[in-house]
Amino acid sequence: MTVLFLLGFVALVIGVPTAMWIRTWPDSLEHWLPHVVGTEHITRGQFRDAVVARYRGDGPPVAVRLAALGAWILGTMFVPGLMLGVSGLFVAGIGVVSIPGLVLAWRLFALGRPLLLADPEAAVKARGLARFARILNYVVLACCGLAGGLQLLERWGHGHYGSGGVEALILLVATYAGISLAHAALLDRAAEAIDEQHGVGQPALAGVRIDLPLAAGEIPTAEGMPEELSEEARRARRG
Repeated sequence: MTVLFLLGFVALVIGVPTAMWIRTWPDSLEHWLPHVVGTEHITRGQFRDAVVARYRGDGPPVAVRLAALGAWILGTMFVPGLMLGVSGLFVAGIGVVSIPGLVLAWRLFALGRPLLLADPEAAVKARGLARFARILNYVVLACCGLAGGLQLLERWGHGHYGSGGVEALILLVATYAGISLAHAALLDRAAEAIDEQHGVGQPALAGVRIDLPLAAGEIPTAEGMPEELSEEARRARRG
């Protein structure tokens, strides 16, 4: 029974996020503008030298990818969290304390796709969930510290050393809280990337795309040259 539970847990945590990634990634490539990866020195025929930006279109930034993938992975915790919460309801209502974590997991899972697709509202939601995650996990860490301290006092007072199951549970919860806090930082970075994406207009994309190299002898067009060079090219052609 334990083996089946572990296999199901692994399938949930790895399989579901992988399926969501495969489903969403092709669409995300169409929603992100190329980004600057360097500069290139252009010398073409009679035109004077110029240094232009080099652009590459490879989809969402790394921070957005990690934030989306983390949102799906942490979001799958809704299922085991719900199971533990329901079972905890029959133990003096302890399962009620899991409700904030369930809400966070559910909202994170729903945020993964909008993050990859650069949805303008995803930035606002990401910052809100990052703030919610910090508050929740700071409380969790404080409770873990308190529980750990009480456990140590009990051991010192009675001189009794058990199997360490309580300490292991506290460490597990604290580790998960730390992972959630790290993901909150990723959500903030992803929100910044989405805001930057929607703040950059098409006129700013004046440069050379690294993934679309110029053919030999080809003269850059107005989209690939600074404004003064393209104007010079037009005068040369009229002359």
